[in-house]
Amino acid sequence: MNATVFFPNDLIGEIFSVLPSKSVLRFRCLSKSCDTLISEPTFVKLHLKKSKARDPLFTLISQHITRTPGESPYGSDDETEIDYTVVPYSIHSLIENTSFNLIVDPYYELKAKGCSRIVGTCNGLICLASDSYTHEYTEYWFCLWNPFTKKISHQFGNFRDFNIPRSGDFGFAFGCDDSTDIYKVVAFHYLQDKLNSEVRVLNLGDDVWRNIESFPLTPLCLSHDDNHVYLSGTINWLAIHDEYWYNVINVKDITVDQFVIVSLDLRTETYNQYRLPPSFDEVPPARPIVGVLEDCLCFSYCYKETDFIVWKMKKFGVEDSWTRFLRISYHSLQIDYDYSFEYTKYKFQLVPLLLSEDGDTLIMKCSQEHQAILYNRRYNTVERTNITTSRTITDDRTGDYVNWVSIKNYVESLVSIF
Repeated sequence: MNATVFFPNDLIGEIFSVLPSKSVLRFRCLSKSCDTLISEPTFVKLHLKKSKARDPLFTLISQHITRTPGESPYGSDDETEIDYTVVPYSIHSLIENTSFNLIVDPYYELKAKGCSRIVGTCNGLICLASDSYTHEYTEYWFCLWNPFTKKISHQFGNFRDFNIPRSGDFGFAFGCDDSTDIYKVVAFHYLQDKLNSEVRVLNLGDDVWRNIESFPLTPLCLSHDDNHVYLSGTINWLAIHDEYWYNVINVKDITVDQFVIVSLDLRTETYNQYRLPPSFDEVPPARPIVGVLEDCLCFSYCYKETDFIVWKMKKFGVEDSWTRFLRISYHSLQIDYDYSFEYTKYKFQLVPLLLSEDGDTLIMKCSQEHQAILYNRRYNTVERTNITTSRTITDDRTGDYVNWVSIKNYVESLVSIF
């Protein structure tokens, strides 16, 4: 006589937690008890933690430009419409095959969701935003999307900016207070007439914007969404000790001591400040950048117009943990950039984007190139991507391309948007 074997829920949960997200979803149909287990916040959190340790993904962004001749509402000019498509993609797959045509799924287009930009990604959730303009005000709104479960929220967080004179556009950030698992949207802009910033926070579920303390310093390019990074429950900007500094491109007129990292703690909604690596002793010819690699805060910059240097803060918030991660010449990266033009010099940027699971391959974006650069640290080799995008196999339009600047880390998750 065969005895029925029963497994406790804790053991089943441990087994399910190591499975890929797609496999876990299939087990929801196995029984009511499995569906209940997989839906529990404790299991979702455990599965998310283990998913992050597997093959890392990123959001590859395909940008589509459609031009309609003579259709502009302002005259006879062509009408230009821009849309973006989010494609979750494996870093390992990109390294293995850097040249291919990507056929995008219409489901992942932002316009179909009533949005036009990506605010940020966190725990498999993507915060989207859009805006509309009148002569009197700009209206913003948001929605939350889980591309894996294909769940999307209703619009929330609507607010109007009444275009105060000398007021910059709003920038936005998205992250999670890890102590409470509350997701938050941060809105910020600089009031040039007041030499001060305005910062607002919205807790998802409350749908109420709250004003918090303004920035203690002046972040560079505050209104740009891609000039901050989310890490471990904080939003981080590169800033300067100078109240008259705003939206900086040219950095040659400031000193090294003025640079600092400003970090907004989403739990306390207060700020911390961190000094840069001690070896950062010369103002770079192009604007330096903060980023995230291997769950570490990074700081990268151009050195003497010849080398690219990347530092990692091995322990977040501990200034003594800065460790130099990479120093490589632009010659080795096969970048031959002309620094003789002062204006374009300060627009030049080399941005570290992603790091392979083994830590050998760094994926970077150069502002002067349309494709990404893959640098293998172990073998000192350089390769460019050659990725084209289209919406169908026969689509031969030339307006579609990968927007490397906007890509972000991503993980497939079961996290609910409600």
